[in-house]
Amino acid sequence: MSSINAQRKHAKAAKRKKILEQRHRLEAKGAGGGLAHKVRLAAAAPLHACLMQDSVFQSGVGMVFLSRKTGARDVALGGFLVDAYCLGVKDAMFRELDEGEMGELLDGAGATAPLAPADPPYARKLLRDAAAYAGSLGLPPHPDYASVELMFGDVVADACDAEFQFGYEGRPFYVPGPTESPTQIRRRIDRLRRRLSDDGFDVGIPEEAFDTPNELEDGEMGYDPDVDPDPAHWLALEEAERLRQAKDYHRRHDPLLVELEIHAVVHVVIENQIAMGKETPVERALERLMSEGLTRHEAVHALGSVLTEMIIGAANDKEAEGSQADAYNDAIARITAEDWRRLAADD
Repeated sequence: MSSINAQRKHAKAAKRKKILEQRHRLEAKGAGGGLAHKVRLAAAAPLHACLMQDSVFQSGVGMVFLSRKTGARDVALGGFLVDAYCLGVKDAMFRELDEGEMGELLDGAGATAPLAPADPPYARKLLRDAAAYAGSLGLPPHPDYASVELMFGDVVADACDAEFQFGYEGRPFYVPGPTESPTQIRRRIDRLRRRLSDDGFDVGIPEEAFDTPNELEDGEMGYDPDVDPDPAHWLALEEAERLRQAKDYHRRHDPLLVELEIHAVVHVVIENQIAMGKETPVERALERLMSEGLTRHEAVHALGSVLTEMIIGAANDKEAEGSQADAYNDAIARITAEDWRRLAADD
């Protein structure tokens, strides 16, 4: 009976979360808010910096950043992940933060490939042409691209006469990223097939991807969610070191990740529970999800979604604290790969 009550309380918490999210979206819309509105306001501020990575044309993927000075110590930052081989503008984000926070974010992005100053018209033309190239393949840019691109304001892309070459050795080359779900990958390959046929594009991993292993300065391999950490070694690390390794991995592989700190914390908590073995049901659930077709990283995300729901439920329903552990264990035991694929597709 206690298990049934816990499940009901967990379901009610999830329902409340969905209602609150819908209410927040409606309130933002009614107040004239929204991403495009925020970006337009920021675009009126003076240009602060425009930076990009040369890796865009060396390894096919690189970052473009444009910032504007919105206050004495405050900036607005637009960031774009460019896939010059196939997907065009693969990701886009907008942040309002202080100069110190921006410096930390740019340092993290620069750890993968150096950032260098770029002429704003050059950067805007690169983004425009990359999105057009992907569009010609039937692949739309990231949903936030059109809104965040407004950060360029009155910068004229046509003031730049550079001509960009997209694709790899003259052909679209789709390289699935570590954060792409199987559903996203299948959809993108299907679109390429419909537009180009099976022999009109390539799928794989370029040789350059093997040049930067996930290795720490002392030669020890760092955290990789697709590889099982040795349980004893992982648990012997200080909690701060586990968190640092999780953040470092995601800075390298998903530099535009929103809420990096929270995302890394969820990874660490799940990895801690996996390393505890039979003391929790999480290790068995991980193995089951992988047997159902998820990669290890995807399985960690699936388990992390259950953890996040539990945290939200506990915050919204203080009376349920005593049954949260049972509800969490039950939800961990129930979640399936198909549940996660549906959730990832909705996101």
